[in-house]
Amino acid sequence: MTVPEQADKRRALVAKLLARKAAPQGVTPVPRDGGPLPCSHEQRRIWLAQQSDPGAAPNVTLGVALSGPLDLARLAGAFAALIRRHEVFRTTYTEVPEQVVHAALPAPLEYLDLAGLPEQAALDLALARSGERFPVGTGPLLRLTVFRVGHEEHRLFLVCHHIAADGGSLGIVADDLAALYSGLDRPEPQIQYADYAVWSVRRAETRIEERLPYWTELLSGAPGPLFEGGGDRGERAGATAAFRVGRETVDRLRRLGDGATTPFVALCAAYLTLLQRMTGRRDLVTGIVAASRTRRELEQVVGTFVNMLPLRVALPAGQGFAALLTQVREAAAGALANEIPFDTLVSRAGVARIPGVHPVFQTSFIHRDDPRPPATWEGLTARVWDHEVDDAALDLMLTATPRGDEYELAFTGKLDRFSAGQVKELPVVFRGLLDELR
Repeated sequence: MTVPEQADKRRALVAKLLARKAAPQGVTPVPRDGGPLPCSHEQRRIWLAQQSDPGAAPNVTLGVALSGPLDLARLAGAFAALIRRHEVFRTTYTEVPEQVVHAALPAPLEYLDLAGLPEQAALDLALARSGERFPVGTGPLLRLTVFRVGHEEHRLFLVCHHIAADGGSLGIVADDLAALYSGLDRPEPQIQYADYAVWSVRRAETRIEERLPYWTELLSGAPGPLFEGGGDRGERAGATAAFRVGRETVDRLRRLGDGATTPFVALCAAYLTLLQRMTGRRDLVTGIVAASRTRRELEQVVGTFVNMLPLRVALPAGQGFAALLTQVREAAAGALANEIPFDTLVSRAGVARIPGVHPVFQTSFIHRDDPRPPATWEGLTARVWDHEVDDAALDLMLTATPRGDEYELAFTGKLDRFSAGQVKELPVVFRGLLDELR
């Protein structure tokens, strides 16, 4: 197709997706009789991964810095109300797996007085807690820690199992916790995650048969694992190294292609270039995220809505970056248009399994939205508390997060694949690569 034809097709697809999101028919409440309910495919993927490797499903974390006279009793009440509000925080999982919603589960809240110590002490403890393993069979699946770091200075750190929430849910959790602490009225949720799970399983049944051939063909002859062992895990599972670049750098990469190119495409293409140079491979498969929170009634639902999809791209010798941008754009469009649950893709598309190795891809690229500022806490000043996370689900991940006029680019690597020094060196190498691409 010509560039104008491609643009017209994209506009038509966007209009179709927006109309579908606004359609009145969608997720509706299902009866609750106290018995088990189906798991969503997203929950099932996480549950299955954890059976072979407890570290395969990293927790999600939220950090908030609060200045002012914090009322601990009021905070504890707000946290308990948050768990009552969202069923997914009162849910455990059977060995089928199925989910069981309970009338009540504990609201674990820990208080540590670190006043007089450098704030790094709180960051170190938060890092250790980020890797906590929660029992999905009994719950609870989250913990709130309050660090007192000075006079009227506190840091809230929430850790939650990924089967109960994803990164997109953390904004909802943060807003709800602030509102409940501040005594604001919040309308009761009309839809809970279990309702979505039932709806999404039914929807997937109608799509899998027609979309599975796409994946069977795409992954035929796919390359083996990208990295071999060689790191030193030690006491930590993973290491993270982040740096920032100006948006003008990302915009310059976007302009190298033919037609409109998104920041996702530009940065993903640069990441694939890095992987090619690191490994010498010219047939690469990496993972990308497909968000399943596609309907209006799900916008305030807490749960895990993230599905991973393979992105397979060839990087022949002598090919320019502009051609790679086109490849990545088309490959991503094809993957998203043919989305099916990842666990189904692995089990039915003829994917070879290797013990201890993530199937299909061992790296991922994730582009996140610009984080919202913290909600208002009555009598307190709130800001984001940046913290490091220890868990690494894949051998190597790059997460791109817009932050005002900059992009934060964070590499996370498994320490049984890389040394901590190698991970720390990646931002330097990648910055040089971004400057080189013209």
